[in-house]
Amino acid sequence: MAEQSLSPTPPDLPALPFERINEFPDRLSPMLVKELRQGMRTSSFVIPFVVLQAILTIVILIVSLFSLGGRLLDSSSIGNWFTGFILLFYCLGILVFQPLRGISAIASEVQENTIDLMTLTSLTAWRIVYGKWLSIVSQSALIAGAVLPYLIIPYFFGGLQLFPQLTLWLALFVVSSALTALTVGISAVGSALVRGLLVVGGAALMMGYLLFSFLPNVPHFMEMLSFTHGEQTLSVIAFLVATCYLCYFFLELGTTAIAPSSENRATKKRLIGLGVLTLTYFLLLPTGESIALFSAMAITACIALDLFSERVTFSPIVCWKFIRLGFLGRIAGRFLYPGWGTGSLFFLVLTLVLCVLIYLTNPNPIYYTMALLGIGTLAFPAMIIQVFARNSTNRFSSYFFILLLTLLLSRILIFLYENFSGELLLWIFSFIPAALLPLASESGSTTDPIIIRFAAIGISSIYLLVILATSLQQLTRLSTLESEAQRGLDDSLLGSTGAER
Repeated sequence: MAEQSLSPTPPDLPALPFERINEFPDRLSPMLVKELRQGMRTSSFVIPFVVLQAILTIVILIVSLFSLGGRLLDSSSIGNWFTGFILLFYCLGILVFQPLRGISAIASEVQENTIDLMTLTSLTAWRIVYGKWLSIVSQSALIAGAVLPYLIIPYFFGGLQLFPQLTLWLALFVVSSALTALTVGISAVGSALVRGLLVVGGAALMMGYLLFSFLPNVPHFMEMLSFTHGEQTLSVIAFLVATCYLCYFFLELGTTAIAPSSENRATKKRLIGLGVLTLTYFLLLPTGESIALFSAMAITACIALDLFSERVTFSPIVCWKFIRLGFLGRIAGRFLYPGWGTGSLFFLVLTLVLCVLIYLTNPNPIYYTMALLGIGTLAFPAMIIQVFARNSTNRFSSYFFILLLTLLLSRILIFLYENFSGELLLWIFSFIPAALLPLASESGSTTDPIIIRFAAIGISSIYLLVILATSLQQLTRLSTLESEAQRGLDDSLLGSTGAER
């Protein structure tokens, strides 16, 4: 009896497969699992998901009854109408409601002081931000997958091409991923006012675009996504490259805000941004020089938003990889170290790259003028901050609001010029370089193009010189940081040599 009582009990059998259906694989990030479990239970996801399914089901039943009853004889018009209806609700779900859920993703963690607790674990700053973004994108993928069967049904009514329609469905999901990355990144660096402006203004603009611009141009998008022309294929590739870059950029923006000062995330951001700018320019060049230049300026604006708002302080350990390369590494560090001081020098590199791209492809003086006016417009908010608010605690919000106000003011001035033809008004506000764009691009202007070109060069040069002059104090501190890093590197080498002996 004693021997029987001491015999080991058999191990428990593993759970059956259907009993493990609610478990997440261990290969998934713990941040993703945490956010998915919380996000899929919230009413902000469940209610829109159920409402979307109910609306689409009711509409397809009504359309089917009318079609079978013979009241609607034109089946192609049924398919077109139903496709537009599905795309509208699909876009509202993944382009408006889902991205807005990321507007407080990082801000709520910062307010509750849980970021430090997360960083004490194996989670890095990138994994935290990436996990929150991937959680919302995964829920958007559920909505996209639920809408897909309804999107295929109109194909059987006739008058539609299935492949372009599915490609548009996928492209909208990619745009949703970029918009979600934008809100998640802004939630870490933007103030409450910036986040509120994105919620109200961004949602209103997106809904207005969907109703009055996207739906009427759906046939055009379908034609472009059919890949019948070479330049259209290159445009789609450029769109995918730019959208993936925007996802990466805004996620890096949020990561930099919560990452420790010992991490250098600026170098990779700047080099990738420079490469994407060049690549998208050449991909869009067959479509048109103006479109290629506009896309390059849009990417430059994103890079400038980060360059002029980066924090100045960083650990000397960041300099180790640069000083190991000797003199060339120290020179490269002046452009690639974190901080808005080195960011101003890198902004000069972007200006030079834009001018070289124009020279290599189409050296039209008009494009030089437009590029310099765009550079001056991006440099104007940085100049204002450097002169009046250099020690601002949130340079990102300051730069964002000043740039937004200048663009709105320039748009109002251009509207007045187009309706009242007052060139003098544009010259009065020429301190905002974007106000001179109609004079640079319009052949009917009475102003000599050479005068506009010299004005663009002069205004942009003044702004860049002011930015560089006010950044000298930070740039001179780099030598001190490099000396500290050199001493630390020498000490570590001596310690490793002594340990080997």
